[in-house]
Amino acid sequence: MPHLFDVPSLTRRHFLSRSALFAGTALGAGSLLEACGSSGTTTGGQQPVTLKFYHWIGTDAGPVVAEINKRFHAENPNITVQFSSNASDQYETVLKARLAGGDAPDIFGVYPGAKFYPYAKAKYIADLSDEPWVSRLLAGTKRVISYTDGKIYTLPMDANAIGVIYNKEVFHQHGLSVPTNWTEFLTVCDKLKSAGVTPLALGIKDQWVDQLIPYTMAPSAIYRENGDFDKQLVTGTSSFSRSAWPQMMKDYLDLNARGYFNKGALGTTYDQTTQMIAAGKAAMVVNGNWILAPIRRLNPNLQLGMFPMPYVQAGQPIWVSFGVGTTTAISATTKYPAEARKYLQFWARKDIMQLYLKEKVAYSSFTDITNPALDPAAQDMLTPLKVGTYSSLDQNWPVGVQDVMLKDIQSVFAGSMSTVQMLKEMDTAFQKNKGAIS
Repeated sequence: MPHLFDVPSLTRRHFLSRSALFAGTALGAGSLLEACGSSGTTTGGQQPVTLKFYHWIGTDAGPVVAEINKRFHAENPNITVQFSSNASDQYETVLKARLAGGDAPDIFGVYPGAKFYPYAKAKYIADLSDEPWVSRLLAGTKRVISYTDGKIYTLPMDANAIGVIYNKEVFHQHGLSVPTNWTEFLTVCDKLKSAGVTPLALGIKDQWVDQLIPYTMAPSAIYRENGDFDKQLVTGTSSFSRSAWPQMMKDYLDLNARGYFNKGALGTTYDQTTQMIAAGKAAMVVNGNWILAPIRRLNPNLQLGMFPMPYVQAGQPIWVSFGVGTTTAISATTKYPAEARKYLQFWARKDIMQLYLKEKVAYSSFTDITNPALDPAAQDMLTPLKVGTYSSLDQNWPVGVQDVMLKDIQSVFAGSMSTVQMLKEMDTAFQKNKGAIS
């Protein structure tokens, strides 16, 4: 069996992730949210089973996971689900150590797209192609949960959009409208700054955040006109260095040079940006729809909206960064495969998935499930999503490229690296590891 450590270290995307690619003050790896009632004795003639479930979603959705586990246990009294979570930047380090040490959780989270390929290649995760919920998935969803053998290995739990979350009251107070192109966006930022309002909250002390602005730019700047860009990266007919990426990074850094971000973005966390928006100290933040829930917990009365990053010239259509953020797999070596599959089938049930989506303020990956409680700000994106979308960029990159990008963007912001060097290192990482996806 291939060893998981034969591949480069995996890190969180995202949008996305964060989903997911998602964030905040994480529950420790040892903290557990358990379904109640396991007594260690037979229940209704069935032997008690404890499923170990490890994921990063405890950060944003710990309470709802506990509720789902409680409901599952009520319907399956012989099965207890023991849930543990970790911060996204530590999650996979712990997971890989457990897998290598023979202590695989029965059920665990993996990131969608190429990020889960090493787990499938090493045969750490079970084939879920025949599960009943597969036929109910959105067609586009299946692409990022399928391995190169065409089989499906994960349950997609949500989909997310990355865009600009903004304070509608602040916009109204300053007579501002939602910008529809880059020039208008810069004008909005300039007017806010002149009025003494921080235009954009940015917290890139949490490294995963530094990718979000380029991720909102690229769908319009690259993929709208060239959907084969990632394939061209594989063949070497294009590169990050010879694309819209240099201009994207220039414009990203220009936002900082113009003073549109809060001071000390490199020392500011994701949590602190939610606090800035909730307190009205910043007018906008570029992030995923997952940030809406923690902001509203801090200030339920805030009037929020969301619009796609208008990284276009006047009159051009805006494409949105949108894709599966959170997926969950079953260990290929679990002692309880039937119970683990029953648990994921429970998650895929309409009422349970809607309960989860409500807490995550996320979009559904299923054709027959909608989120009836989708945040009004997230609903603002429903029309823009019909114009055009592209999934989180790293979902189609080989493992290692995103790691380089996340690290190097921080270095570029710190002034210790040039954009030219950053993109060169991304190109090198892509070519070095592309065999995993080609």
